[in-house]
Amino acid sequence: MRIGVCARTWGESGGIGVYTRSVIEALLRTDHESEYRILFANAGHASALPASARVRGVVLAGRGKWLWDQWSVARYANRERLDIVLHTKLSIPFLARCRTAMVVHGTERFVHPEFHKGADLVYFRTIYPQYLRRASLIIAVSRRARDDVVAHAGIDPEKVRVAYLAADPVFRVVDDDDALAAIRARYRLPERFLLFVGHIYPGKNFGRVLRAFDMVRRQFDVDLVVAGSPRWKYQDDLALIESLGLGTHVHFAGNVPHADLVAFYNLAQAAVYPSFYESFGLVNVEANACGCPLVTSSTGGSPEAAGDAAVYVDPRDVGSIAQGVLQVLGNPDLRADLVARGIANARRFSWDATARSTLEALRWAVERR
Repeated sequence: MRIGVCARTWGESGGIGVYTRSVIEALLRTDHESEYRILFANAGHASALPASARVRGVVLAGRGKWLWDQWSVARYANRERLDIVLHTKLSIPFLARCRTAMVVHGTERFVHPEFHKGADLVYFRTIYPQYLRRASLIIAVSRRARDDVVAHAGIDPEKVRVAYLAADPVFRVVDDDDALAAIRARYRLPERFLLFVGHIYPGKNFGRVLRAFDMVRRQFDVDLVVAGSPRWKYQDDLALIESLGLGTHVHFAGNVPHADLVAFYNLAQAAVYPSFYESFGLVNVEANACGCPLVTSSTGGSPEAAGDAAVYVDPRDVGSIAQGVLQVLGNPDLRADLVARGIANARRFSWDATARSTLEALRWAVERR
């Protein structure tokens, strides 16, 4: 196959940037037969690729994301007679004459539109469904995401294939006490803390996390560390910190690089992730891989990600969240069991496995008649 991969998100720092880099690197590492054209919008990113006769980094000019997707990519795909173009973020090139594939990272906007910006919802109700319908293949990050696409967008289930995500290999159990102590000192982390990883906006449920944390503190002397930043509609949540008298017990670390975040997981008493709805939720697997006891939502794709390695809670019920955390803090046997189960669960996922599932789906799309 001659595969084009749209990598204009290569340099992004968020989850889709991590996905783009990781899945491309894994495809090139595991597929020794196909030819790849990795399509960049930024010339500085092309040098990141390994030199190979089968792999070529191509820099395409184009003003703006839409013109790059729809004109530059399509023109190149048609000229080079690619078999398929894979876009890693919410798009396909409509004018490409080859097969097209797109990755669905999240279906939260279908399930909980009330938690998202109005401008985003206009896009997801008008243009995005056209991408889904016109794509030859849709790759979903979980079975939950696959079912959501089929149910909410009316897509043929045969063309929606699942390729699970994976945590960065940096997430692991760290036995180096000096390295952990250095991170604790650099970020001024408290001695005992719960860890919330994620940006703050309505879908992440931070307000209920704070209310549950207030209940937990009545029984345990523990702080809350937040690895993430406010995004939108966060003012009411942040106001709770003072109104609940938690000002000295909530610590904001900002956007923490993965190389440092692994220590946060290793140092935390538990990771608390009661998001309203995640299609997969990489935080679940990251916490598992680091041996950090996990309290997560029973909704969405989180149970697929965490398997039997979490205490599950109802994200709409503050008491349920608090009780889940109290179980972990108050039961050493449960903590030890969650640690062991988590490490085993994280081994189910790898970027090489993601690449193999992706490649199988791409082959199906190219061979489909």
